[in-house]
Amino acid sequence: MARSLELPRKPSVRSRAYWLRLLRFFLVALLVALFAVPFCLGVVSMWGLTRVPCAPGGIPDDLPYEDVSFPAPNGVTQQGYFFPGTNGATIIQIPAYNLGRGAELHYVRVFHNAGFNVLTFNSRVCTPQGWMSLGYQEVEDVQAAYEYLKTRDEVDPARVGLHGFSSAGSTGLMALARLPELRSASAEGGYHDYADLLGLGGSATYFDTLYQLGAALAYRVFTGAEIENLSPYDTIGTIGPRAVLLVYGSREVTLPGARLMLERALQNGVQAELWVVEGAGHGDYLSVAPDEFVRQVVGFHQAALLSEESE
Repeated sequence: MARSLELPRKPSVRSRAYWLRLLRFFLVALLVALFAVPFCLGVVSMWGLTRVPCAPGGIPDDLPYEDVSFPAPNGVTQQGYFFPGTNGATIIQIPAYNLGRGAELHYVRVFHNAGFNVLTFNSRVCTPQGWMSLGYQEVEDVQAAYEYLKTRDEVDPARVGLHGFSSAGSTGLMALARLPELRSASAEGGYHDYADLLGLGGSATYFDTLYQLGAALAYRVFTGAEIENLSPYDTIGTIGPRAVLLVYGSREVTLPGARLMLERALQNGVQAELWVVEGAGHGDYLSVAPDEFVRQVVGFHQAALLSEESE
């Protein structure tokens, strides 16, 4: 008996509609992913940069010190260490990034051995505030520290300088521009313009552009400020005739920005210098060239704060 041949069934209307809906879903998901993933990466990275755990450091048992506190912005009481010196001048050691008041004692020892008073205090992430602005709003903490120093009999308010590493170096430059009472700033390895380093306003790929937009928007939401404020380059020209020392390693990616800042500073009458530490990367300056560090950095502040011209 012959068997009849069955012809293949045509897809039903319901089946075709199902697959079309599925295809649309995947296309929409793909488009969302192409936009959302790089944008969200920018948001997440900025969250991570502004809200990092505190690294408080140790207790300076080998140095004479006083445990101090003073009022700071946003209702915070800052905690710090004051190290009394002998030469009448004072260095404010600005905390780098997430570091606490006892985390940069290697710098304290260098300045203290040269006779300076030294004041350290906490990064904002080590206070109840719990987040930072990467340098711009931290100028307010420098101002609070200076106001506290003016209450101490052993401090000459006309002989106060700043030292900072990385983001704190950038803070120091912006603080010197905004606080005319301060006399000098040595800045190590900081950014010259954060938005420029991020690539904002320049040519970029589609994914890089979305990442940058996410980071910039997140910075505004998380800190209440514009990321364009993070620009020592924009303010360094207003510091003159006071003194600035830029310290960067020869292997440091931010060295080109330092050269741009030096050029702008010199064009506007700032007493600016750039010391490039040969063979050093980010943060290696003191360990790579300890004797030269004393000669360059300590000597710079001695000239700015102790010479007859500084009186």
